[in-house]
Amino acid sequence: MIKKPRTILTTDMECDDMNSLIHLFLYLNELELEGIVYTSSQFHWNGDGIHTLNEVTPHYCCLGRKETDGPMPDREPDPSAKDMMLFRPFETGWIEDTIKNEYAAVYPKLSQHAEGFPAPEELLSKVYYGNYWFEGDVRYETEGSRLIERCIMDAREDTLYLQSWGGVNTIVRALLSIWEKYSDKPEWPAVCGKVVKKIAILGVFGGQGQDNSFLDADIPGKFPGIRCIRGDYGYASFMTAKTCQEDVLPMMQAGYMYPHFKVNHGPLMAKYALYGDGTVFRGECDRYQYGLLPVLDWFLGQEPLRFEKYDILGEGDSGTYIPLFTNFGLRGMEDWRYGTMLGVLRVDTMQRGDMAAMMAEMRKRGPRKNPFLKAYHEDFAARADWCVKDYAEANHNPVVKLSAYDLCAVPGETVTVRGSVADVRPNTAKWWLYKEGSSYEGGADADTALSADDSLTLTFTVPSDAQSGDYFNLILEARNEHENPMTGYGQLIVTVR
Repeated sequence: MIKKPRTILTTDMECDDMNSLIHLFLYLNELELEGIVYTSSQFHWNGDGIHTLNEVTPHYCCLGRKETDGPMPDREPDPSAKDMMLFRPFETGWIEDTIKNEYAAVYPKLSQHAEGFPAPEELLSKVYYGNYWFEGDVRYETEGSRLIERCIMDAREDTLYLQSWGGVNTIVRALLSIWEKYSDKPEWPAVCGKVVKKIAILGVFGGQGQDNSFLDADIPGKFPGIRCIRGDYGYASFMTAKTCQEDVLPMMQAGYMYPHFKVNHGPLMAKYALYGDGTVFRGECDRYQYGLLPVLDWFLGQEPLRFEKYDILGEGDSGTYIPLFTNFGLRGMEDWRYGTMLGVLRVDTMQRGDMAAMMAEMRKRGPRKNPFLKAYHEDFAARADWCVKDYAEANHNPVVKLSAYDLCAVPGETVTVRGSVADVRPNTAKWWLYKEGSSYEGGADADTALSADDSLTLTFTVPSDAQSGDYFNLILEARNEHENPMTGYGQLIVTVR
């Protein structure tokens, strides 16, 4: 059994971060969460009452009044932002209040459904304040940066996943502290090797989070080989109710989101913000009060996007933790190449400036289809039921087991694997080839080499042109029957020898 992934998240408390946190609270039993850390970003920083942004972070990204006063002509930093002493300040204490009130209210129900949900008091002890005063602020060690440093430097050897939901500066401050303490010592090569091997950072693309601190501090130079990773897919952006893949699009809109998440699911899910639901975000400017004004009007020259009341508002940062979940049966935490609920995890190789080009390409291409997204969103809806229903009333994942999980075979060889499904509800099962999680690039249609006459027993013939080292990712998927269905997977890897 794969251990629960160990992780720390840092958040600038944008409204979509609030939704990501509420969502995460329903899956806390699936992770070893070391901490939730307040940090800053180019979009949200609270100031220290003394300095201006330029005094602390001259190389800033902040869009300033261009962002708050109306549609932006471009995404270049606002020169006038240098004199600002705060920008779209977030509500400190929101996380603690949510744990003490809404999470505490539903914890007795959640803990019926699975072991491992932390008690409110334990979860509260994991909230820390990091470098949240200014965008890119790495001046001081903070309780948040010291937590990250401590976890990096402890004796454990398993991967520590660091999540950046805003600026990466609190993570950078932790890494700088390690470098400052050890870089001139004989043990530095061993310390540097330990750091590079141990951590994986999610939410930083092209060496850039929502600030410039990662590259400005030359973290790649100080820690050669440090890994920033990403999945193939996101989960829910501000535009998802308009742009989601076709098979899931209606489930991201008001007709599904309101009854399955917002209403009659207890106080925690009632706090989950949707477009036009009346939610007010303290410290936020009028343009971004999406609970009152369900419109995205970000850029000059682009038609505003207008949303229906109760469409999904988005969770731009849930994509950093959804890949860590092992409860579905996927093996991405065993080997990133095998795939997660958000696809294969890859080490990021973008350069500074590539993000804009990547986003333009994504808009041109349109949404790719994540084969796991529908099952994941259904799972989230089923867990929302856990907030208010007893165990017998709610749904739970089918548990899929296989007679083998790893096989070696030569080209032309046929392998057979039997699956079983433990589930109290009727379910449908099917085998399929996960091409994105396979390495085979030959000319044969590997789908045609797969058969499963009784839905549980797989027969697979390795294509004759497969090369030594190729691997095929074969999945047994079981989805049960319920108002909120849930899905489990068994994953077989066939490697060519």
